[in-house]
Amino acid sequence: MRVGRRGFLKSAGAMAAIGAMRPALGELQANSPAASQLRRMPLLMPDDFSDLHLTAWRVEPGTPDVNNPLIEGHMPWDSGGVGIHGTVLIDPLDGKWKAYVVCTPPEETSDGWPRPWVSDNARKRRLCLFESNDGVHWIRPAFSCLGFGNYKTTNILFDLAHGVSAYGSVLIDPSNHKWPYEMFVLRERSTEGTPPLNYPGKMAYYRYHSHDGKGWELFYGPITKPMREDIAFFYRKPDGGYVSYFRVPGAKPPKGQLPTYETGAARSLYRATSLDGNVWTRDESMLVTGDDLDHRDTQYNELVPHKVEGGYLGMVSVYHPLTQTQDLRLAASRDGSHWWFPDRKPILANAPLGEYGGGMLWQSHSLIVENDTLYIYYGATEGAHRQLSETRAPSKVIGYEQTVISEASGLLPFNAALCRSYWQVNRLYALASSAGGPTIGVATTKSQDLAGKTLWVDIKTRPAKKNAPPDFDEGQLQVELLDSGGQPLRGFGREDCQPLSGDQHALLARWSGGVKAPTGARMARFYLKRTFLYGFDFRA
Repeated sequence: MRVGRRGFLKSAGAMAAIGAMRPALGELQANSPAASQLRRMPLLMPDDFSDLHLTAWRVEPGTPDVNNPLIEGHMPWDSGGVGIHGTVLIDPLDGKWKAYVVCTPPEETSDGWPRPWVSDNARKRRLCLFESNDGVHWIRPAFSCLGFGNYKTTNILFDLAHGVSAYGSVLIDPSNHKWPYEMFVLRERSTEGTPPLNYPGKMAYYRYHSHDGKGWELFYGPITKPMREDIAFFYRKPDGGYVSYFRVPGAKPPKGQLPTYETGAARSLYRATSLDGNVWTRDESMLVTGDDLDHRDTQYNELVPHKVEGGYLGMVSVYHPLTQTQDLRLAASRDGSHWWFPDRKPILANAPLGEYGGGMLWQSHSLIVENDTLYIYYGATEGAHRQLSETRAPSKVIGYEQTVISEASGLLPFNAALCRSYWQVNRLYALASSAGGPTIGVATTKSQDLAGKTLWVDIKTRPAKKNAPPDFDEGQLQVELLDSGGQPLRGFGREDCQPLSGDQHALLARWSGGVKAPTGARMARFYLKRTFLYGFDFRA
């Protein structure tokens, strides 16, 4: 993707001025009926400011749940992995947490694989349902008429007789009394049975609906354009339409941008919209692909959007072919189409190989807000995506060198478990001094009429240094209000501002001149000293 001033990620086409962007008409419905109704700070982005000096963006790493892994496979159909390519949500109809995720049987050896280092895992993926009362402790409801071996009832939703199933986007509409549950799901011919209805000869997306979220009936498919047979998540818009974020190969990167064993084009992200969920139009303005600020092998697999005040947050799955791993990165957008990365570091990083999350993090269809906590559920694999190097010794002497396998196709088993991590709502990233210490970062807002408004900030400040005198280098934020010429207003200058400090989600700024901005106030200038500014809001 093209990179604009201050690191904005621009689309393939011409992009309107950032300041002119406006959020699209509420694209995504709330993901949780328990979401807090408290007024939150609007989305913070560089287009809030006319000038940033000695500042940079800080991204907060997610906190893994102490109960991880939440679901491990132990049944014959899921002991090879559980938790990838699906949807975790809170059902508004019965209040239960539900996970519609892919499960795979175990593979203890590579015996019988079609060719060296190519697992049979991808041919035996089944979409299964798990339920929970608290999002932590999960059960397998035994409801299905689909048996497995000696098991007459299971939690399997679709069997291999009608094709492999993956990437289930589950949407719930309580106002639809007959068919409240809807699913877009990727179906693919398996090694068993017959293809699904209207099977086009290759994998594609199909639409199902359900009375109860357990028994599903096919009613449309295949959907082949523009997401084709690739990774996609689907969402319903409040106006009745649909939006999808999907991955397809983009332009092949220049020579040297991919390792020798990755022969295909770069994985890139796009967006499409639909009025009826059947016929889709690609948003030509959106393209998320590797650029000069990324490492040379960076590619993108998934984008999960989340509506917030003033725009969208996006959780992006970032694939690294050099290490065959995938982590998660945070993005933000005003309109759901043009995305910006506060930082290129992962917001959720990989664990060491052999632990859950040591290979791939496959995120769920949606982020969930409960009270003041934002959760992301993900299938965390113990191993890498593909085999990187030849580990069979050519002789009895094993040296330091390994032969890189050049075959680009074929996956290792996805030995995964369902995990989750979390953040405080509104505390995923912040503006901070780029130098730290006593060096002050300065941020000036864009011009607007502020007269009569109060200023609220969401901040966290650093304590004074351990052996320093009282108040020395203690973190604080000061703000001054400026007129149209950029001059401080009497009684509202920096020295007139009571220093703001502590861990405060909504702190009112006060000056010797009062708390309401005077006539003529047009801009605010923030002075950040060992302070993280997560958001601000001018309120009438």
